[in-house]
Amino acid sequence: MSAAAVWVSDDLKLARSRVRWFPALVSNHVMDLIARYKPEELPASLTSYVKNRSGYDYQQHCEVDSSNSKFVSDEVVDRFCLVGSAEAHRKKLQALAQAGVTQFNVYLMSGEEEDTLAKYKSEILPAFKETARV
Repeated sequence: MSAAAVWVSDDLKLARSRVRWFPALVSNHVMDLIARYKPEELPASLTSYVKNRSGYDYQQHCEVDSSNSKFVSDEVVDRFCLVGSAEAHRKKLQALAQAGVTQFNVYLMSGEEEDTLAKYKSEILPAFKETARV
């Protein structure tokens, strides 16, 4: 199972700005892992992005454009979220399926939730109809 924030748009700057809060939220869990385990024993691909994190304000938890997300780079957004065109979403979901993911949950907390669901229904999910388990 995998879950992430998503934004369907050809405007990558906009898409990234709408979901940047998600890797910031995940950074709380990464910080917990670093506190419990030796950082060198954890994957650098997971832990390296929190090095410039200055803290986390729960008053802005899960808010689009919160100050919590300023340390999150575009590259991290692209790794942790699904952004871009419908085709980009289909490709990333296909890659996740090939890695063994059988269920993907969309974090619908970035605004325009009904539009996001409509785009997923019409432009993204039909590509997976034949592979869906009943």
